[in-house]
Amino acid sequence: MKIKFLGGNHAIYQEMVKYPPKGITYTGVSKKTVDGKYYQTKKLNSRISKIFQFLHLPRMFYIFNCKEPLIHSSRGIIILNKKPWVMDIEHPSSFSGMNLRLIERSKLMRMIIKKKLESNYCNRVMFHCEASLKRMEQLFDCKNIKNKMEVLYPATHLFELRKKKMGQKIIILSVLALFKEKGGVQVLEAFTRLEKEFKNIELWIKADVPEEYKKKYNSPNIKYFPYSTEILSRENLLNKYYSQADIFLYPTFADTFGYSLIDAMLAKLPIVASDNFAIPEIVLNNKNGFLVHAPFSYANERYDNRCINLHEDYIDAMLAKMRILIRNPNLRLRMGEQGFNFVKNGKFSIKARNSKLKKIYLQALNNKKIKS
Repeated sequence: MKIKFLGGNHAIYQEMVKYPPKGITYTGVSKKTVDGKYYQTKKLNSRISKIFQFLHLPRMFYIFNCKEPLIHSSRGIIILNKKPWVMDIEHPSSFSGMNLRLIERSKLMRMIIKKKLESNYCNRVMFHCEASLKRMEQLFDCKNIKNKMEVLYPATHLFELRKKKMGQKIIILSVLALFKEKGGVQVLEAFTRLEKEFKNIELWIKADVPEEYKKKYNSPNIKYFPYSTEILSRENLLNKYYSQADIFLYPTFADTFGYSLIDAMLAKLPIVASDNFAIPEIVLNNKNGFLVHAPFSYANERYDNRCINLHEDYIDAMLAKMRILIRNPNLRLRMGEQGFNFVKNGKFSIKARNSKLKKIYLQALNNKKIKS
């Protein structure tokens, strides 16, 4: 079965096109999707989104010379072809290039989105998490598309990682695409307090950290690695950073999913993370890590300067969980194995995703109700 695939360049689409459901062949896949060159193309995609935003239009696309019986779109891009299509979507703001305020304010945009999703050509809208599906229901009148909406979690194949042996140094890893918005200030402050209690810990922070923070937090136990100027393949990123760490720290305020958490689970790392948006669906408290209640979330609120405040209660709660993991190597191992099982056999596995995805494709083609 051939399906036209209009995918993005994020690693989750690499996983889709390289490991499709049995009997499915994706056509029209760009080389950038196959290579997963997300950050290299991010600026161009952002410029295109801004054009649609200026016009108060959702992102829409017509595929010329499309001979395939079904189209799979992504990232909130609405298909204009008069043939069956399905879509996977990170968050309702994806329709406007991640501009949530525009979705909230523009009646025109909401009207167009609603009309297109209610069309007989749109067969399924697959959200990356329950939190995004619920947010969609808050923003739109979904009664006419309720039967088209469901959750399809991202998935990953298994990497063979060169996992380091447990040593004297406990490495805490934090990988942050946005330094302030994803809790970088709180990471540095928390570690500075931790290293006064524990002499055997080290922080690796891969983020674009402003110089003022590097000067303030200048401990030799903090290793700074750039984010945007060191773009690695996912396999190299996993082997160079994740596989060398013992704990993954992710106190983000600004995620609509948190895809780096999947990499942390692949590397069998116990996780300490905020309870922002979809993260409780990924990190099960006391199972594969610990959740800490975030004082606010950017998934439902506009950006401001609250992320540079320390939020003492937040840091205290984070420290309490970090101390437990530092003192208990067996707990770190158990939580790491539990997280790994989620990507090997659980809801983030290729098997689980493909089983659901193939049913969705067949339903779209046959126009029959297939139970998930």
